[in-house]
Amino acid sequence: MHLISPDDVALGNVVIPWTDRLCLVTVRISDFTSFLSNAEKSYVHSVNKNRREQYSSGRRAVQLGLSSLNVNETSVLFDDRRPVWPMPIVGSIAHSYQFAVALIGFKQDFRGVGIDILPKHAVSDRVKNRILLESELELVNERESKDWQTLLFCAKESIYKASNPITDEFLGFKDVCVRVEESGTEFKAQTTSQKRSSDIITCGKGYFFEVETHWLTMFLIH
Repeated sequence: MHLISPDDVALGNVVIPWTDRLCLVTVRISDFTSFLSNAEKSYVHSVNKNRREQYSSGRRAVQLGLSSLNVNETSVLFDDRRPVWPMPIVGSIAHSYQFAVALIGFKQDFRGVGIDILPKHAVSDRVKNRILLESELELVNERESKDWQTLLFCAKESIYKASNPITDEFLGFKDVCVRVEESGTEFKAQTTSQKRSSDIITCGKGYFFEVETHWLTMFLIH
C-alpha cells in the first residue's frame, strides 16, 4: 500500500502488505484552497473557515493519492454529500479537526473502501451505550486497556462509507456488528438482520491503526 504524508504524520503500524494498488494519504488540516479546481473552489468560498480547511485538506489528500496511482483527473466533487470519483477509482475521505485522510484504490481490485479517523477517547460512555451492541460492549469491558468504544465507532463509520456507495442503503450503528480478530488489529463485520448490504459487508475486511493522537480504521470490500 502506498503511504503518503507530506506533513510527516506518524503513521504507526499502518501496513496492508498484500496490495500496492491502494493509497492512504494523511495531511494535517490547513487551508489548501489554492490547490483546488475552480469547481471545488466555488464550494469552499461559500463555507466558514473551519469547513474550508477541512474540505480543502481532504481534497488535497485526494489529489496526492490519485497522482500516486497515476490517475490524471484530480477534481472530486460531491453528489448528495458523497464524493464523485473518477471512473476507475473507489475512495473514501475523512477528517478530524487535526487530520484529513483519503483512501483510494481501483475498482478492478475493490468494490468499496471506507475510512474514518477520530481522536482517541472521543466516544463517551453515554454515546457508547447508544451505538454499541451487547457483544461489542462486552469487548469494551473485557479489554479495558484499550479505547475500544472509540475504535468500534470508527470501524462502523468506515464500514458504512465502504458499503453505502454500492447499495445506497442507510445503516444505523446497531445494524452492523463488528467482530475484532484475535490480533486486535483487524476486524470483520456482519449486519444484525438481512439487508441489501449483508453479503457485501460479510465479504469485507477491516483494519485498526494508530495515527499520533488518533485512531484510524479502514474497511475494504473485494
